[in-house]
Amino acid sequence: MKKNIIKLLLTLGITPLLVNCTGTAPLQTQLPSVQHTSSPTIGTPVYTPSKTPPTVVRTSPDPRQNTPQRSKHGQSAYYAKFQLPPSIKESSGLIKVDGKLWTHNDSGGKAMLYQVNERTGKIVKTIKITNAHNRDWEDIAYDDTYVYIGDFGNNRGNRKDLKVYKIPRSALSNSKSVRAEVINFSFSDQKGFQRAKPKQTNFDCEAMVALNGKLYLFSKNWQNQQTRLYELSTQAGEYKANYISSFNTQGMVTGAAINKEMDILLLTTYSSLLNVNVWAFTNFKGHNLLGGDAKRLNFANPLSGQVEGVTFTGNHKAYLSSEGFQKYIFSFSPTLYSVDFSGEFE
Repeated sequence: MKKNIIKLLLTLGITPLLVNCTGTAPLQTQLPSVQHTSSPTIGTPVYTPSKTPPTVVRTSPDPRQNTPQRSKHGQSAYYAKFQLPPSIKESSGLIKVDGKLWTHNDSGGKAMLYQVNERTGKIVKTIKITNAHNRDWEDIAYDDTYVYIGDFGNNRGNRKDLKVYKIPRSALSNSKSVRAEVINFSFSDQKGFQRAKPKQTNFDCEAMVALNGKLYLFSKNWQNQQTRLYELSTQAGEYKANYISSFNTQGMVTGAAINKEMDILLLTTYSSLLNVNVWAFTNFKGHNLLGGDAKRLNFANPLSGQVEGVTFTGNHKAYLSSEGFQKYIFSFSPTLYSVDFSGEFE
């Protein structure tokens, strides 16, 4: 039996001794806890915290932009709002813009954006990107004028067709289909494009934000579980994404969101054991979004799964979206989570 368990762990790519992304002691063949509940219907909460959420001290938002964010000891709370519909079982990017929630599927999905009702979880509108192909869409971002869709998933590190699709922000309200401009790029520090084994590259990418007329990309480093920050033009054409800096996220980055009024950047990560963490970066200067203060949110209850999308819904509030995932003993439903991290900032 013991040999069978070890064989199963190796099949899953999990060694018997692993350090989780919190930096605590090694886990002794410990698998992530999976909450066994009956499958919820769309619009029905699938998780209710077992304990009363921590007391959160709320203050009136400072009307000034770029308010310095001071972290404090405290906890963040989350709950699952609803299970996402079957046609969005692999939500890998998430934005809330102009009061509407939008997402898209991962690799192999249709070249479409889906608007989701925040109350019911149902799809209320779709937009087709007519000249696009969803090879591996991994994130979505927006600025005052445009929406950007990142087709830059690169699990083997050998893609030479990395791109970002750019559509008018107004199309979300006015169109059922739209033709995109295309931003083609490669990473400035990638010298070789030999085909790596799956999930063995540091040139995968699943996270992006738009800020001050530029796109900022965050690598998903399978090898060292860190991230590298790159800057990319927002104009159609061919470019190098220029390397800026690195940060040890102690997990693989899967999503990014930025609140430019509050100067807060959120990065979502998960570990080999699907332990989910969210990092908050504040007080950064210029284009080095990883160069300020960094804080890993302290969730009152651990979160597990394959969280890949994140978007702000308020100054210290956000949504997370997770993909559906099932393999051997692991099983997670595609879910939208609501997060309140105001208890950790003032």
